[in-house]
Amino acid sequence: MKLNTLITIICIASFSLPVLAYEKKHEEHEAPHTNLSDAAIENAKLTLATASAQSIRVKQTIFGVIAPNNNNIVHIGAKYKGIVTSLKANIGDDIKAGQTLAVVENVTTGTAFEVISPISGEVTARFTNVGEVVEQKPLFEVLDPSSVWVELSAFPENIESLEEEQTTYVYDLHHHKTVEGTVSYISPQMTGGHIARALIELPNQSGHWRPGMHVKADVVTDSFNASLAINNDAVQRLEDNPVVFIKEGNRFEAREVELGRTDGEYTEVLSGIENGESYVVENSYLIKADILKQGAGHSH
Repeated sequence: MKLNTLITIICIASFSLPVLAYEKKHEEHEAPHTNLSDAAIENAKLTLATASAQSIRVKQTIFGVIAPNNNNIVHIGAKYKGIVTSLKANIGDDIKAGQTLAVVENVTTGTAFEVISPISGEVTARFTNVGEVVEQKPLFEVLDPSSVWVELSAFPENIESLEEEQTTYVYDLHHHKTVEGTVSYISPQMTGGHIARALIELPNQSGHWRPGMHVKADVVTDSFNASLAINNDAVQRLEDNPVVFIKEGNRFEAREVELGRTDGEYTEVLSGIENGESYVVENSYLIKADILKQGAGHSH
């Protein structure tokens, strides 16, 4: 072999080796992906969304119990000292404002007068019987149940971010019903168990929220506009890193993402994908399974 030819081959080889090394390295670092036919995509029942800006409301979940609204409780007594001659209402009765609850005979004048409820509601207690002499004491307790309180048990990690007038979403523990309310009061003192009481006032025209019922409340503690956010159902994990699957035609690529704050439905994306990219939401785990299966097939 001539010397010039040998030098040329050596030069080409020395140039090709870095290129081949680069291509191999590029292949090794190619993002995990899979290709699916149109039929496979349809059968998988994948749903897609477009990465975009999103309003995010950060929430804290706090548990509590329904309690009567103390502003809606009245104790009704006799105006004068007298003898109870008849009772017109009992515990559990629904009454209207202006309705007679009892008749009392004035011991001084002998005239009868009516004990009347000033509000509509339910009789929740009766403190007297016929024939009893009464004077300046409650005879009945009436509760207007059209609104109730939620007494929240706020721990130290909750209390720092709570403020009055924050929006809340209250759920019964079976998620049969949800209602929106606002934080109306936060106790300035902690109990011996390091718990502070916070109150939410709820409308209760339906009567669903009964005192003593245990509930949970999502309190909106922060609200902001994320320049880029994704649906939480889209997030999967590969090698313990959060990923979403970006669709480009029939190709689905796993993109590692850096996530920020979340409201339980959407999560802020700090890096990894761009606005306008199409990503898989529902059944994204099927894409993950297919990628893992391909990886297992190539392992030795």
